[in-house]
Amino acid sequence: MGELLPSDARNIATNTDLGILPVSIPGQPLQFFLNTRVYPTDDVQVRRALLLAANREAIIDGVYQRFSPVAWGPLSASTQYYSPAVAGRYAFDPTQARVLLSEAGLADNDGNGYLDFGGADINLTMIVPPWGLIPQVAQYLQQQWREVGIRLTLEQVPSRAALFEALNGGSYNLAAFYEFGADPAFLSRYFTTGAANNWSGVADASLDALLSEAARQSDPAALVSLNAQAQSAIMDQALILPIRDYVNLNGYRRELSGLAFDAYGWYPMLSQMEIAGG
Repeated sequence: MGELLPSDARNIATNTDLGILPVSIPGQPLQFFLNTRVYPTDDVQVRRALLLAANREAIIDGVYQRFSPVAWGPLSASTQYYSPAVAGRYAFDPTQARVLLSEAGLADNDGNGYLDFGGADINLTMIVPPWGLIPQVAQYLQQQWREVGIRLTLEQVPSRAALFEALNGGSYNLAAFYEFGADPAFLSRYFTTGAANNWSGVADASLDALLSEAARQSDPAALVSLNAQAQSAIMDQALILPIRDYVNLNGYRRELSGLAFDAYGWYPMLSQMEIAGG
């Protein structure tokens, strides 16, 4: 049985007759796009502060039961041309987050515990779809950002159609969206100026050039370099808040052996499976 909830996988792991096989899924991690077109996430200092104030280790512990690794960039670690140079970027540092927020001109002038600007409290809006335990992740972030003075309003959407409607409306600060796939060329659909899925609203000619050249190139060494530069640029601008790499949690009876999955991580290759004594 595949695609188990982390809580179910944790329970199964205590059964001596059963095992858990985690399979990494290539593509994008669970991530929140930060909207560069809407105040205050139009300020890169604020975006960086939000990443620093997110305790992703606590989210991995509390929501995903340690079955998923922390994500650090726009590609999961099992994706071709993933750059390990992004690992550790924006590790949890609420003190530095407060410094960046102060440098962005935000302060709690009225003493109510929330940062304000121009006499009004800062309020961020996050679009939250109902699947993949994303609502639970959003609640963790809401609590964590409260500690640095950021009020976060969660706007839950009931369906994929409603999510697209909210994304196309553009009035959010953060929104959850991701895509699975083995070829990182999909990044151009999200981070190229004017692209249909450019949910962060980034318009950067140098990033456009990197993604365009990566789509044109066939030389493996060039693709490693170009994709690494693109991932670094995306994180330099704090265009996304990556949370966790996706993992397909599979439960199986221990007398089975040879269980393997395709390159995308979702479909078992049954031809190699054997049953002990069978």
